[in-house]
Amino acid sequence: MKHSGFTIINLIIIGVGILFIAACRRPDFINSLVFFTGIAFIVPGVVSTFSLFLSKKKRSSEKDHDNAKSDQRQQSAWSRFVNWTVSISAIILGAMMCFIPETFRTPLIYIFATFFLLGGLYHIFMLLRGLRPVTFDRWLYILPTIIVAIACALFFIPGLRNNDNQSTVALLSGIAMILFAITSLFEGIGIRAYNHRAAQINDNNSDTPADRQLNS
Repeated sequence: MKHSGFTIINLIIIGVGILFIAACRRPDFINSLVFFTGIAFIVPGVVSTFSLFLSKKKRSSEKDHDNAKSDQRQQSAWSRFVNWTVSISAIILGAMMCFIPETFRTPLIYIFATFFLLGGLYHIFMLLRGLRPVTFDRWLYILPTIIVAIACALFFIPGLRNNDNQSTVALLSGIAMILFAITSLFEGIGIRAYNHRAAQINDNNSDTPADRQLNS
């Protein structure tokens, strides 16, 4: 991924995290989040279903003349079955999330906790080993550690599933998103700084004695 796209994605995550923190005082924020998540399922499900319907209508108007393509048609039929199943399931799930958001509030908290746990552990691994030989300041390890701690809190504190503590859930989620994006940005800065230093060293080593005498 290019640097600009990487930065934009992390800035979007920071923006979403700020939105969570700003809206955490709203008592219905989690229910609203479930509702809009349901919309996010319904819209692509409807579009996919409509596209499948049009493609089916188009295929019904065409006649098959080549029996040698039977395997390809069977594979296409299986692919259509999977697409229909996924599309209709997305619509049903999205509709349920829109009309009975209370049912999905607790599962959504666990989904957030899972993402935060995986994201925090991912950053810890990348800082320790994944981005070697790049080295990072020790204080940067605090950020993914906090993300993991937030995930554990969402998992193991039963009181956070109560309606009275939904603002705390939104606040912790927003903080975790911001810390995740900031850690990613600092990792990118560290990688670019290392690559810049390595390029300078390679340029200096590639100079001939005449070049070094001229530059001096």
